[in-house]
Amino acid sequence: MKLRRGLLLCLGLLLLAACTSSAGPLVDDFSDPASGWGAASTESYVRGYDSGKYLIRIDVPHWFVWTMQDRTYKDVAVEVLARSEGTTDNHFGVICRYSDAGFYYFAISADGYYAIFRRLGDQPLEPLTGPAMLRSPVINRDGVTNRLLGVCEGSVLTFYVNGELIARAEDAQLTAGKVGIAAGTVEYGQTTLVWFDDFKASKP
Repeated sequence: MKLRRGLLLCLGLLLLAACTSSAGPLVDDFSDPASGWGAASTESYVRGYDSGKYLIRIDVPHWFVWTMQDRTYKDVAVEVLARSEGTTDNHFGVICRYSDAGFYYFAISADGYYAIFRRLGDQPLEPLTGPAMLRSPVINRDGVTNRLLGVCEGSVLTFYVNGELIARAEDAQLTAGKVGIAAGTVEYGQTTLVWFDDFKASKP
């Protein structure tokens, strides 16, 4: 009986560790349409694999579109290459710790602004780096590709653009969740197209 209880205890601890540990590294260049990002098409937006990249196109103002990978991470570094076409009144970037409770969103705009956002439940995006998005000369404009890296490590959120640290914030509301990419338009924005490539998620 003691041996059986010991084996059951060990099995329980192994299952608990499996449930609470983070997923392994993820690398995706979007060349395989079956790699897990899915696709969707509505009157307001289209998202899906296109020409070896992942495209989010939004045709209406004040709209937000995202897509996730079905892997859960605690501490994670999320990186992607992103290029925008169309209106500059937009935002786009990477997401970490996505769950029903909310997510963190590391975003830039085509006209050179940035923010680390938090979204709790169905509430609006809330910038954690100031009252609004801030401007940075590090961000490439005019349709030039940017390399975005958002790091969620404990309660510290760190945002790098093109290898340069541009923002840091602290928040302990969300501790684990999925990773993904997203794009949105603002109140007066028209059509925007954001192309994503070379996505990576790994331990910080």
